[in-house]
Parts: sequence; C-alpha cells; structure tokens
Amino acid sequence: MTLKKSRVINVVWLAVVIKFLAWSLLVPLWHFPDEQAHFGHVAFIAEGGELTRHGRYPDMTEEIYTSLTILGTKRDEKGNNKFTFHPEYRLPYSDNLTGPQEEEIKSLPLSTRKNFVIRESAYYPHFFYQVSALVYKFFYPADLFVRVFAVRLFWLAAHLLMVWLVYLTAKLIFPQNQFLVLTSAILAGFHPMLSFVSAGVTSDNLHNLLYTAVIYLSLKIAALPRRRDFLWLSLVLGVGLINKQQFFIAFTLVVPALVAALIKNRKKTLQYLALLPLVLLVALVLSPARTKNLLAIFFSGQLPYLTFKVRADRVLPDLTLWQHFKATLTHTVREVLPWYWGVFNWLGVVLPRAINRILMRLLAISGLGLMIKLISIIKNKQWTKQTLLLGLTAWAALGYFLSLFIWDFSFTRNNGFSFGVQGRYYFPVISAQMILLAVGVNSVFALFGRRVARYWLLILSLWFLALNLIALFVVASAYYDVTSLSVFIIQASQYKPFFAKGIWLAPVLFAYLASIILLSVKLTQKCLKR
Repeated sequence: MTLKKSRVINVVWLAVVIKFLAWSLLVPLWHFPDEQAHFGHVAFIAEGGELTRHGRYPDMTEEIYTSLTILGTKRDEKGNNKFTFHPEYRLPYSDNLTGPQEEEIKSLPLSTRKNFVIRESAYYPHFFYQVSALVYKFFYPADLFVRVFAVRLFWLAAHLLMVWLVYLTAKLIFPQNQFLVLTSAILAGFHPMLSFVSAGVTSDNLHNLLYTAVIYLSLKIAALPRRRDFLWLSLVLGVGLINKQQFFIAFTLVVPALVAALIKNRKKTLQYLALLPLVLLVALVLSPARTKNLLAIFFSGQLPYLTFKVRADRVLPDLTLWQHFKATLTHTVREVLPWYWGVFNWLGVVLPRAINRILMRLLAISGLGLMIKLISIIKNKQWTKQTLLLGLTAWAALGYFLSLFIWDFSFTRNNGFSFGVQGRYYFPVISAQMILLAVGVNSVFALFGRRVARYWLLILSLWFLALNLIALFVVASAYYDVTSLSVFIIQASQYKPFFAKGIWLAPVLFAYLASIILLSVKLTQKCLKR
C-alpha cells in the first residue's frame, strides 16, 4: 500500500496545520526568537519608513516599544529583558480573558505607529518584510495583537510547504521505502524547535523554505535534468538571494548537483544551464536595489560570499582553525545540540534533561547507522542513483555546517569573540538532517530484518509526535498555570487577539491533541498492515 492510497500523508498535513496553529496562538507576544525586531522591520516598511535610513535612525514604532515595556520584553543595553535567563518570571494576570494592561496597548493612538523611537529592527534585506507588510496593511484598522498574529498565521503556508518538500525529497531518494519517506516528513513536521520558530514572525521561515527547495531541486536535477526544475531553481535562487545574505551557501550544493548532472547528461544540462541567468531577472524584478548592490560587490572583485572576509585590524590574528574547531566542538555539544531541539522563553527554558539525553542517544544510534550504510556502499560498490542523491543530501548538511564554521572563524578573528551559533541556524538544511536521522536509524535496525526496521521507524515517528507535545507543554508551563484547565485558558488568552482567546484557543489546543492521537493510530495501523 502506498502513502497515496493509505491517506496517512493527508493526516500528516492536517496535524501539521493544527500544530502550527496551536504553537502560534499559545506563545505570547514577542516570545519567538527576536520577533519584536522582525515585526519592527515589518512595521517600519508598512508605516512608510525610508528604506535608505533603515538601521541608521530610529526604526521601531512607539506602539511596539510601548508594548515591549508593558510586557517585560524591552531589552537593555546588553540585549536582556525581564524574561532573559529568568524562567521564574511571569507577567501578572487578571482573573478574566483580558490582561491587566491589554486595553492600554489596544487603545494606543494611531500616531504611535508613525513615531519611530529606537533602533531595534531586524537588519536584513527587505523582501520578507515587504511581503509581511502587505498583511500588516490589510489588518491596519485592527489593534497590534491582531496585526502581529495575522502575520504569524500568514506564514503557515511556508511551513506546510517546507514539510511537503521534505516529503518529496525523501521520496525522490527512497521511492521504494514509503515508511522511511513518511518518517522523514514527520521528523521535520514535528521537530519541536522548528515548530516553535516557524510559528513566529521571522525571515528565517522564508529562508528555511527556500533552502529546503534548493535541496530538493538540486537532487532532482542531479537525478534527471529537466527544464522545469532549472526554471524553479532559478526562481528559488533569485528570491533566496534577496531575502538573506547567507543564501549564497546554497551554491555549495547547487554546483556539485550541476556537475553530477553534466556527467550524467551533458547535452541536456548544458542546454538548461542557459536558464540559470533568470536568477538575476527574478532578483531584479523583486528587489532592484538589493540586486544592484550584489552585482556591484561582485564586479568590484569582492566575493559576495562573506564567509572569507577578513579585516586588516583583526583582534585575534593568531587564532588557528584547529583552535576554533575545538571551541566549536565544545560549544556544539554543550549548547547548540540542546538548543537545536528546543530553547524557549528568551533562552531561559529548555527541554527536560532526560529528554535531551534520549535525543543525544538517538543521534548516536543514527550516526552508527550512517557509518554502517557508508561501509555497505563502499564494500558492495553500490554506486547507484540513490547513492548519489544520499551523498548530496549528506553534503548539503555538512556543507552548511562547514560554511557557518568558517564564517564564525572569520568573525571570531575579527571581533575577538564567537558570533554564538544557535541550533536553529541549521534549520535551512533540516530536510537533509531529518532524512539522514531516519536513514541512520533504519540502517541499524535493518540488520535485524526489514520488519524490525519498520517498527523502529514507527517508534521514531511516535517519539517525535510525543516530543512535540512535551515541548508545547514545557512552553505552556513556562508562561501559564497548567495545574488548572480553566486558569490555564484564562491566562493563555490574555494579551492575545480575539481569535486566540477562550472559546477560540481551547478548541485549537484540543484539536492539536486529537490530531496527534489520530496520526499515531494511523501510523501504527499502517505499520502493522504491511
């Protein structure tokens, strides 16, 4: 039975949508990563701020700044607020669905939207924020809560499309192992930290989607060059390059994929390569100023890929790559990996230690499985299309890590301290990571037979569904009293728009739990029927 016929994948999509709604509506205002800065950029554009002055003059509206002060998320000169590293801190709540100062925020005069008071916008290229500004303007008559949550919900499509691309990527590599494909999609769709980040306002969401698309399209082109895939790749690269500077890393995968395509089908690949200059056309149409700036940098002889930029007056000129590697390894084990799975409430709350231990052991098992898979490929000389696609997938993950590693090495030498890479910085390649995680687990237990491997993939999928529940409970308990359902709903409804209060919020949370249970049942039934 295929996934298409079994309808299990449809339940996955439904559960991902409801999960997104639950995370987005439950988390308080300004508690996603740097959400106030990202939404501040949106507001700056929507309120008519001069783009040429962005980053050099005050760019956050008085309305947002006032809400930050009231809600305890206004940052000091060190970037900390009342919640940062203080998980015990909570806002005072009322005994009804309206927060003590909620009406004060809602009733701020329109003049506070036009008055820019401090510099705290997100200083990235404008494309994501220009698109989000359209949503902001559509809901302009509404209060701040409605506008923020409307932008949050608008990007649901990006998250759903991203998970769908993970599914298609895994299906491309393993067309004969449908349960492995399904598991890969579930691991990405219910990854706790990705669920958290994707439900907020951040340009990372578009960046993660576009990079996931690059991975999928690169693999498709390497497998079989087709005109439409080159056209789609040109579109994705064009949008990606005007959305975030680090999208240049995508070429570390695109180039090897094109080389593989040239080796396999030189005539068609050379013919379709003529379509790639459309990248510039797409970029010019969507963001002329950004594109002209990139072209100016390129033709001036400076690499636009800023990884290798080194200042003449660097602070640590004697720092070696080996020293930086050791520091990065320690930082990765102690902070990046735990935060990769989940860090919430302004870096003050992580998943329980027991949960992180399970996840670390899971990574060890998967790593062993990937070694077994590699040894098997070399020993049996399995140089197939699947081997090529799996190798490119592994390189996508490794290449992104190495790019950030080298960039941070340059940053550390220039500034005297590391940039502080976080786990969520690797989400652009989460499709590759989750596919490799599933492949590694499958390889270990396949030694005991296909049925055993399938059962363990089921366990892995059910674990991630449970993990998402646990993470959402951890987040909820960080902000609200979860010992009483009625008190929890009252507190979770405060400082929210009308569609995230009481009779609206409760059904979404119950639907989230029901969808997890339904998906678990469907997965188990599918596994046992085969």
